[in-house]
Amino acid sequence: MMQDDQFPCIDYYSLERVQQLSFITSFSDFIWDWYESNKRNFIWRDTIDPYHILLSELMLQQTQTERVVPKYNLFLELWPTLFDLSEASLVDILHAWKGLGYNRRAKALHTIAKESERYNYTLPDNEDFLLSLPMIGSSTSSAILSFAYEKKSLYLETNIRRIIIHHFFDSCERVRDKEIIKILSELIEIQHDFKNWYYALMDYGVALKKQGINPNTRSFHYKKQSPFENSNRQVRSTLLFIITQEGIQREIDLINKSPFEKERILIALESLQQDGLLESVVREDEVSYRVPHSK
Repeated sequence: MMQDDQFPCIDYYSLERVQQLSFITSFSDFIWDWYESNKRNFIWRDTIDPYHILLSELMLQQTQTERVVPKYNLFLELWPTLFDLSEASLVDILHAWKGLGYNRRAKALHTIAKESERYNYTLPDNEDFLLSLPMIGSSTSSAILSFAYEKKSLYLETNIRRIIIHHFFDSCERVRDKEIIKILSELIEIQHDFKNWYYALMDYGVALKKQGINPNTRSFHYKKQSPFENSNRQVRSTLLFIITQEGIQREIDLINKSPFEKERILIALESLQQDGLLESVVREDEVSYRVPHSK
């Protein structure tokens, strides 16, 4: 069996068409052989429930799997169905989400649960409807279609991007996702198990990263994530944590309780309102902030 670094890396579009097709087939065989011995197991891989798939996908965005597992289990314990989640308060959801970061994902999850009423509190295999929901883009939509419904769909996430750039665009710089999608389109045509095909690609991509192979910096869309410490994300997270823990807060109290400068706090409060995570209320000529009540 080939090891991770034994499968060739090429510039795919420099090959003749016959060579391209041969490479596609060989790469597919290699991935399946590798997966047979290196498959990872996660609880969300054992389900075809669209809600469970959605939950795992939103939680896994920019978050490591070891942090996601306990939160995934917690959410399903608290809210086993989309109906249960739709009935929950946003403040309870944000409280449970604490530690995952990027709280807009929690807000989106709550909104999606309410929108799912149209389909009897599930998510259909309707791509147009899925893409109309907050924070469901082409990747999350494809995950639901592939993993819940075993439909042929083009799923691209960071680990898959890594291996396609590594093996198909060896010396290319600023590789665009549309070029990667072309490769995935050819690969998916020779697959019969779409769900495990993508799991295999993701697992192999993680293995490459552990070896120090990370060509995602050559992606046209690559952006280095800024440190969390002293970032605007930290300011927002701190303010939201105070309010979810203690309830409605006066602006002056938030300024006093937070370690950040007043100007940064006010900017963060404005952005949290724009994202629907907070709302302002005026009480006796003083501005206070709270998590919006469920509608």
